[in-house]
Amino acid sequence: MSYEFYKVLHLLALFVLFTSLGGLAMLAYANRANGTWPAEALSARRMLAMVHGVALLIAFVAGFGLMARTGVTTSAWPSWIYGKIGVWLFVGVSVAFVRRVPGLGRLWILLLPLLGALGAWLAITKPQ
Repeated sequence: MSYEFYKVLHLLALFVLFTSLGGLAMLAYANRANGTWPAEALSARRMLAMVHGVALLIAFVAGFGLMARTGVTTSAWPSWIYGKIGVWLFVGVSVAFVRRVPGLGRLWILLLPLLGALGAWLAITKPQ
């Protein structure tokens, strides 16, 4: 598959990933006061968590496809790739943070896009 295919797939997965995280953050923030989840909110949370996981996997696979197409070998990864993997890991576990600390819903809405911007900066500038 081509570089362009992997790039579009990677970006699509990131859009879906951050959309699901935003939905989870707002859902957690809306239900923070009562501590219990209504059945509709619980169903939505489960669906958003599944979408988050699938998007995370697709972003991971497409990211490695992009690495293969650009000629990055597994024996000598540049340092920016480790940064991207770190961002990917944090975005992956952020679903648990959002669920466990729902009162910070507003903070998550600000912090998570900044994390995405950090990943984009690493990919665009490729610092050594």
